[in-house]
This record gives sequence, structure tokens and C-alpha cells, in this order.
Amino acid sequence: MQYVNIRHNRHDGNVAPHVSLGRSYLDRLPVTVPVEPRTAAQILVERDAAQAERESLEASRFDLLVNGSVEDLLALDTRIALAKAKQDQAEAQHAAAVIAESEAKAENEAEQTRRKALRKVGMKASAEAGKLAERYVTMAQEMAGLLGQLREHERAIAEANRNLPEGAEPVPPGEPFNGTEGTPTRYETTHNLVWVDSRDGSRASAMAGDDLRHRVAKRVEQEVYVPGTPGEPHIPLSHRVTLPGLGRDAPRIWGGIPSLINSSAGR
Repeated sequence: MQYVNIRHNRHDGNVAPHVSLGRSYLDRLPVTVPVEPRTAAQILVERDAAQAERESLEASRFDLLVNGSVEDLLALDTRIALAKAKQDQAEAQHAAAVIAESEAKAENEAEQTRRKALRKVGMKASAEAGKLAERYVTMAQEMAGLLGQLREHERAIAEANRNLPEGAEPVPPGEPFNGTEGTPTRYETTHNLVWVDSRDGSRASAMAGDDLRHRVAKRVEQEVYVPGTPGEPHIPLSHRVTLPGLGRDAPRIWGGIPSLINSSAGR
């Protein structure tokens, strides 16, 4: 069968005007086919075939001794020797394969024993996990009831703090305060040393020459503006707890609320 090898231009991909008959270089490369290792049974079949071939050739040797030529006898002996070599090699390979298969079987049995033991432990853990999951649901539902009561109290505290009477302190959250206190805007007094003229108390920055003997240091007070920092609000406990349900589509047993209840409560 003829093959047509068409060359392509490597610059623009167009077909170049070069056509040759025959297989390409890649088509002529030998293809390596992975060979599976032979089993002891397969090697034994090859050993039996080599033995049968040797015995058959040896049975015809007497006839060549009587009626054949020396050349025919030498050729037969060569074939007998080759068959015997095949038989000997197959017997050695069969013995090695039997040992290897035995070791592989023992190793596999040990590995399966190990895996069965691990699965037994895993099955026990799975059963215990199932019991704990059921217990979690029960306890989570109880906790959800407690958090629901907390949320009602939190709403009452927030409502009270939004409507405080004049001069009243904010209602505390009951639970430990987890926000931060802000700092108010203020002015701080600082003291700086400046040069002044001792004669009239004016700044002495432009003095020179003999006037420098009248320059003295004076401590001057200065008010500095310090901006305040906002505090972080308290986040009620019922807003920080999430209790997921079991399963992919199971609703949450309890979910926190992203928005905060601004109770303005202090510590």
C-alpha cells in the first residue's frame, strides 16, 4: 500500500508543493506494546510444549543416524539442544513464578486482613457517629429553645435602651459585654520651648547680631485636637451562634442574625 506524505509550511500552515510516496518517519517508528507478565500456568504450558518438541525430535534421531547425512544429524542435534534449552529455561522461570505468585498472594491476604480490620473499626465509628448525630439534634433543639428565650430578652433590653428616661444609665446586656468603649473627641495641652525677645516677649526667630543677647527660651502651652474613636457595639449571644441541621438540604436548627440589635448597652 502506498502512502502519500504531504509537507506543510511551518510558517503559515499552508500545503507546500512537496509530495512524496512512502510512509512518513513517524509511521516507521517501532511501536512498543506493553507485555503483561506471564503466570506460572502459562509458563508451564510453554515448558510442556518445549518438552514435547524435544522428545519428538529425539525419537527421530535414530533414523537419521542410520539413513541421514552428517549435516542432517548436526542440524537435528541443534534443534534438540534448542528445544532442551527452552524446556530448561521454562522450568526455571516456572519455579520463580510459583514463588513470586505465592509471595504476592500472601502479601495480598495480609493487606486484605489489614483493610478488613480498618473497616471494622470504621463501621463501629460510623455507628457511634450516628448516635452522636442524633444526640446533637436533640441537644441543638434544646439549645435553640434557650437561645430563643435569650433573643426575647435581648429585644426587651434593646427596646428599653432606645427609650431611656432622662439621666438613666443604659440597661446592661446581662451577658458579658463583648464590644469596645469608644473615646470622645478632646483637646490636650502640650508644652513647647520657643525663643522670645526678653525685652517685649515677641518671637525671636528673626533676631541676629547683638540682639541675640536678648534671646531667651520660653515654655509655651498649646492645645492639640485629639479625635475620638467609635466603639464597637455589643453582639448578643443569640446572634453569634449557628446550629446547622443534618443533611444537605436540612434547615438550620438555629441561625444567627447578621444585623445587630443596637442596645447601646454598657458593660
